[in-house]
Amino acid sequence: MFNISSIRVILSIVVLLIPQTVLSAYTFTAPPRETTEKGHQVYKPIADFLTQATGQQFEYKQQSTWPEYVKGMRSEKYDLVFDGPHFVDWRIHNINHHTVLKIPHLLQWRIITRKNNTSITKVEDLVGKKTCAPGSPNFGMLNLFNHFKDKQKQPVHVQVKGWKNVFDSVKNGDCVAGVLPKKNHLIYDKEGKHTKSIHTHLPYPNQAFTVGKNIPEHMREKIRTALLSEEGQEAMKHLRQRYTGGTNLVSAVNEEYDSIGALLIKVESFNRNE
Repeated sequence: MFNISSIRVILSIVVLLIPQTVLSAYTFTAPPRETTEKGHQVYKPIADFLTQATGQQFEYKQQSTWPEYVKGMRSEKYDLVFDGPHFVDWRIHNINHHTVLKIPHLLQWRIITRKNNTSITKVEDLVGKKTCAPGSPNFGMLNLFNHFKDKQKQPVHVQVKGWKNVFDSVKNGDCVAGVLPKKNHLIYDKEGKHTKSIHTHLPYPNQAFTVGKNIPEHMREKIRTALLSEEGQEAMKHLRQRYTGGTNLVSAVNEEYDSIGALLIKVESFNRNE
């Protein structure tokens, strides 16, 4: 017969023998910019690689909508995240995240109009004008509207998904202006045949990976080292093809992103209590 003490000892041994990967898993996610199929193609190989490289279980979970994504972020449901610099800085200062890797290229936003538009020469001319940009809390959209402090004197925001669609909407005259990354503008209209830039923002650090407080410092550095390796860069192949043209990601530090999260101050979903 086993007494209670013996049973407790046996249970303790069983728990110790069960791999930690069974007991818990770190949640990895990214914004819902892709279809579920595309999201898993881009990000799941990274989770699988980190599971193999660190001995801890990483699971990629795609969020269905932006409100769901933001709510999960604010509720600290994510242990590893890859997204834009404004989100990176918000997490650093509000929920104790730390950067590990980033896209090396600096990020610059351009506000463009049609080349033959002579009435719009500066950002202030966009008050009351149809301006194409992704929905909030997109970084480019927030940058654009940060120029206009008076809510009664702002552009008319036409929500468009995808940078090529922003460009095409301006080119076709559906919008008077649009905001998109400088890199994309040069791809779509390298010689400036159809559009022109009326403003180019100062450069920001680019998208990055951050880890949350559930991941201890030694594991954070293990993640950084693993992803910086040749095998790690290969695991990020689809991500690199999409965002860097194949260029490797590099190590990042928190201070690079300081103050960028201020753009989220006016975003309702980052200020209301839930």
